Formats: sequence, structure tokens, C-alpha cells
Amino acid sequence: MPKLIECVLLVCLCASGVAVAQPAEEFFAGRTITILVGSGAGGTTDISARSIGQHLGRHIPGNPTVVVVNMPGGGSVTMSNHLYRSAPKDGTTLGYSLPGIVTAQLLEPRRARYDGREINWIGSALKYTGVVSVLSTAPATTLDQAKDTEIFIGTTGRGSPAHQFPAIVQALLDLRFRLITGYQSSNDVVLAMARGEVHGQSSSLQYWAISRPDWLSDGRISHLLYVGPPDPLGTPGVPYLGDLVTDAEDRALVDFIEISSRLGWPLFAPPGVPQARVEVLRRAFTRLIEDPEFQADFEATVKGRLNPTAGADLAVFVERALDTPVSTLQAAKTILGID
Repeated sequence: MPKLIECVLLVCLCASGVAVAQPAEEFFAGRTITILVGSGAGGTTDISARSIGQHLGRHIPGNPTVVVVNMPGGGSVTMSNHLYRSAPKDGTTLGYSLPGIVTAQLLEPRRARYDGREINWIGSALKYTGVVSVLSTAPATTLDQAKDTEIFIGTTGRGSPAHQFPAIVQALLDLRFRLITGYQSSNDVVLAMARGEVHGQSSSLQYWAISRPDWLSDGRISHLLYVGPPDPLGTPGVPYLGDLVTDAEDRALVDFIEISSRLGWPLFAPPGVPQARVEVLRRAFTRLIEDPEFQADFEATVKGRLNPTAGADLAVFVERALDTPVSTLQAAKTILGID
């Protein structure tokens, strides 16, 4: 009997060795990759994730099935916490988030219980151009007017870049924004705009193109200013916040806001995934970005041009972003009312 047990153990060890030694290029064959999206259905985050999910599988060796599952909450912090702490660390579960998850770690580490330095960044297809937009019927439709006339800006809450941008802009430019928090989504803010509860909101250019293209085409909204990469079609003549500040400390706050802009909507794997599999996923993402069929689908559904960042470059950027000076973080926390 002891001899039989030894044989069984030997077989198990050999089988285990085969599994560990399985080449990364073969690992994904016959498997399903789940992309957890840190937002609800609809909107730029969900729509861009589904476009990526539709095309990514054929660029991964073995052509795995890719499914997209929504896990909204906390500006993608709920999903990121889950992925970081509880998801399988074999490359079969990925995250796709709103642009604010790195600033969330910087501002609220007790809520954002993950470390961006340990996350395996796969890539980002799109950067974030943030705009503060108001109805053309608002009492102020230019920055100069907003210095003298109060306007109501709806937001979901201070953890969102859509709240942080107008709050910091208000402080830097001495604008008369009154931020009305508590809305569940950008769509809810738009409905509040239509009801006359608020005059505007901060969101991405892509959001307006997806959700209210008629508001853009008929001039129903005006953009007061933007941060992030310029869009020559979406922001003609719109002031860039970085051009409106000269003080070094103010410039540092603009850089802080633009962490989310430059991160964009990232695809990432949890820590602990074997590096060879991470590289397989990164190469697949690069091929995806170069795929004409994906390019056409993405730009048609997301209503924005691809503006990608490779996974290795994201990792370098996040490392630098997480070294934001304490003085800048404290200034941002004071403005945002974060302890």
C-alpha cells in the first residue's frame, strides 16, 4: 500500500509539473477570459469594453472566448478591489475601469485597497478628454461669465474625476460653480439638466457623442474648458486648463487632474499572473489596436478616435503618477474635502 501511495503522489506531481510548465502561448486555448467592467451598462466605459471584448479573443493564441461582465460601484473602485484581492491570478480575469482608479488610490487609499504598482497593465485604447459643459440657456456659458454668475454643476460624487475636475477648476480660476452631488450617473445628470435642476456637468467628449449627439449638433450645450489630450473636432476654440494657470503649484494640480486623462480607460490583470501570460495579453492588445476591423468598430461605437497606450508604458506612467508630491495631494484633498 505505501508503494501505491508513492506512485499516486508521483503521478500527481508530474501532472502538476506539466501544468506549471504549460507554455503561455498555449494556456488560453479552450478557456474563457472574463473582463470585469467597473461601470454599469451604457456609456463610454461599458461600450468601449464590449468593443474590445468582441475582438480581443482572436488576437490571443488559442482564440479564447471573451465575455464582458459589469461590476459597477465606487467609480470602478469596487471592481478594482475585487480584481486585486479575490480574482483568479491566472490571466483569465481582467479588469476594465473608469479613468479615475489611480487618483482614487492617491486620494483615498482606505477605500481603494489596491496598489497600481503591482497591477499588470495590459493597455489602454483611449485617453480621456474631460470637458465642463453647460446648456446654452445657462446663465453663464463662458469662463468669464462664470466668474461673476453662479451655475449649478451636477456630479456623482467627489470620488469621480467628473467631480474632481470642476471642483479644482473652480478653485484655480475662482469660478462660481455650485457642485450638486448625489446623482448616480452622467445620464442622471443629463436628465437633471433637461429638467432644469442643474445647468451642466463634467464628462468626457465621447460621452456627449454617444449619449446626446443631437445636443452637440444643434448647439444645445457649450464647453467651458477641457483637460487632457485635445480633440481638434470636439474642442475647437475651447480653452485648455493648462494654458490658464501659471503658478507652479496650480500647474501641479493640473498635472494631478490629468493623471486620469492620460491613463484613459485601462485594461489590466491582477498581480500574481505569470509574467509570460501578461506578455501574451499585451502582445494581443497591440495586435488588437492594429486590427482595421476593430478600429472601425471601436470608432463607430465609442464615437472617438483610438489614442492607445501600451501596457508597459502604462506601468511606467502609473509608477510616476503614484509618486505625486504629498503637497499636491494635500492641496487636492483640501479642495475636494477629503480627509
